[in-house]
Amino acid sequence: MRQYPLHLCQPDSTKSCGACCGLYNFEDNVRTTLVSLLERRTKLFFSSGEKPDVFRYRRKVKAFLPAPKLFETIYNCEFLGFVDRESRKVGCLLHPLLHHGVDLRTCSFYGAQLCRDHFCISFTCLTPEEQRAVIGSLDDWYLYGLVITDVDFVKAFFSHVQNRLGDRLRDERLCTIPVQTALRDFFELKTAWRFLSRNKRLGKYYFSRAEYRIARIEYKKTWGMEPSRFDTIFMSLASVFEREDDVREAESIIEEKIRRFIEVYR
Repeated sequence: MRQYPLHLCQPDSTKSCGACCGLYNFEDNVRTTLVSLLERRTKLFFSSGEKPDVFRYRRKVKAFLPAPKLFETIYNCEFLGFVDRESRKVGCLLHPLLHHGVDLRTCSFYGAQLCRDHFCISFTCLTPEEQRAVIGSLDDWYLYGLVITDVDFVKAFFSHVQNRLGDRLRDERLCTIPVQTALRDFFELKTAWRFLSRNKRLGKYYFSRAEYRIARIEYKKTWGMEPSRFDTIFMSLASVFEREDDVREAESIIEEKIRRFIEVYR
């Protein structure tokens, strides 16, 4: 953590991220489905008291999977659950902080060392300002996990913002309530996007058998128009457009989010 001063996995007491553990790797990955899965796992894991029977748990938890998975080769760790009483934070049920310092992660698929030492690309690709902006604006594990792991989504938004401001992001402004509110309004498009694809998608990726590919939007071929200036954001939102008018409407939505953010930031 000396190399990565911000702990994106467990940044504070209000949220956390379980994406690397396969949290969203289900065709049905809506909030209600995942809450039910995590609650059932957590209850079962601790049903045997302070010393959980890990092998009994592993046998029984298989019945909880909301199959099918999105991508077969990504492992969905069965030891991902809620790690606080308020069910605000997802995390490893085997973690030593839950077992008086005893590390049970050797029982997991990846093992203790990989679970302990793995850092996703968001640690290195997002700037400290971008990381703090996401952490400061969100207090919901479900949305936080979708946003903090989508590097393109975060960086594209701030690229548009900084280009228009003619300046880099500054922490003292990002930590104000109006700015955080405007930023959260943009991030919430992840869960409330009217042009969301109905196919098997997670952001810009779609899945076919054991492969995943990028679902690109064919502007020129379909409508004879140049790619949208918000193309990167549209792909991260798993967008599907039927008409050119849909593209223009989507652009106006993103434009309004950017305009509002800049207005309160200034």
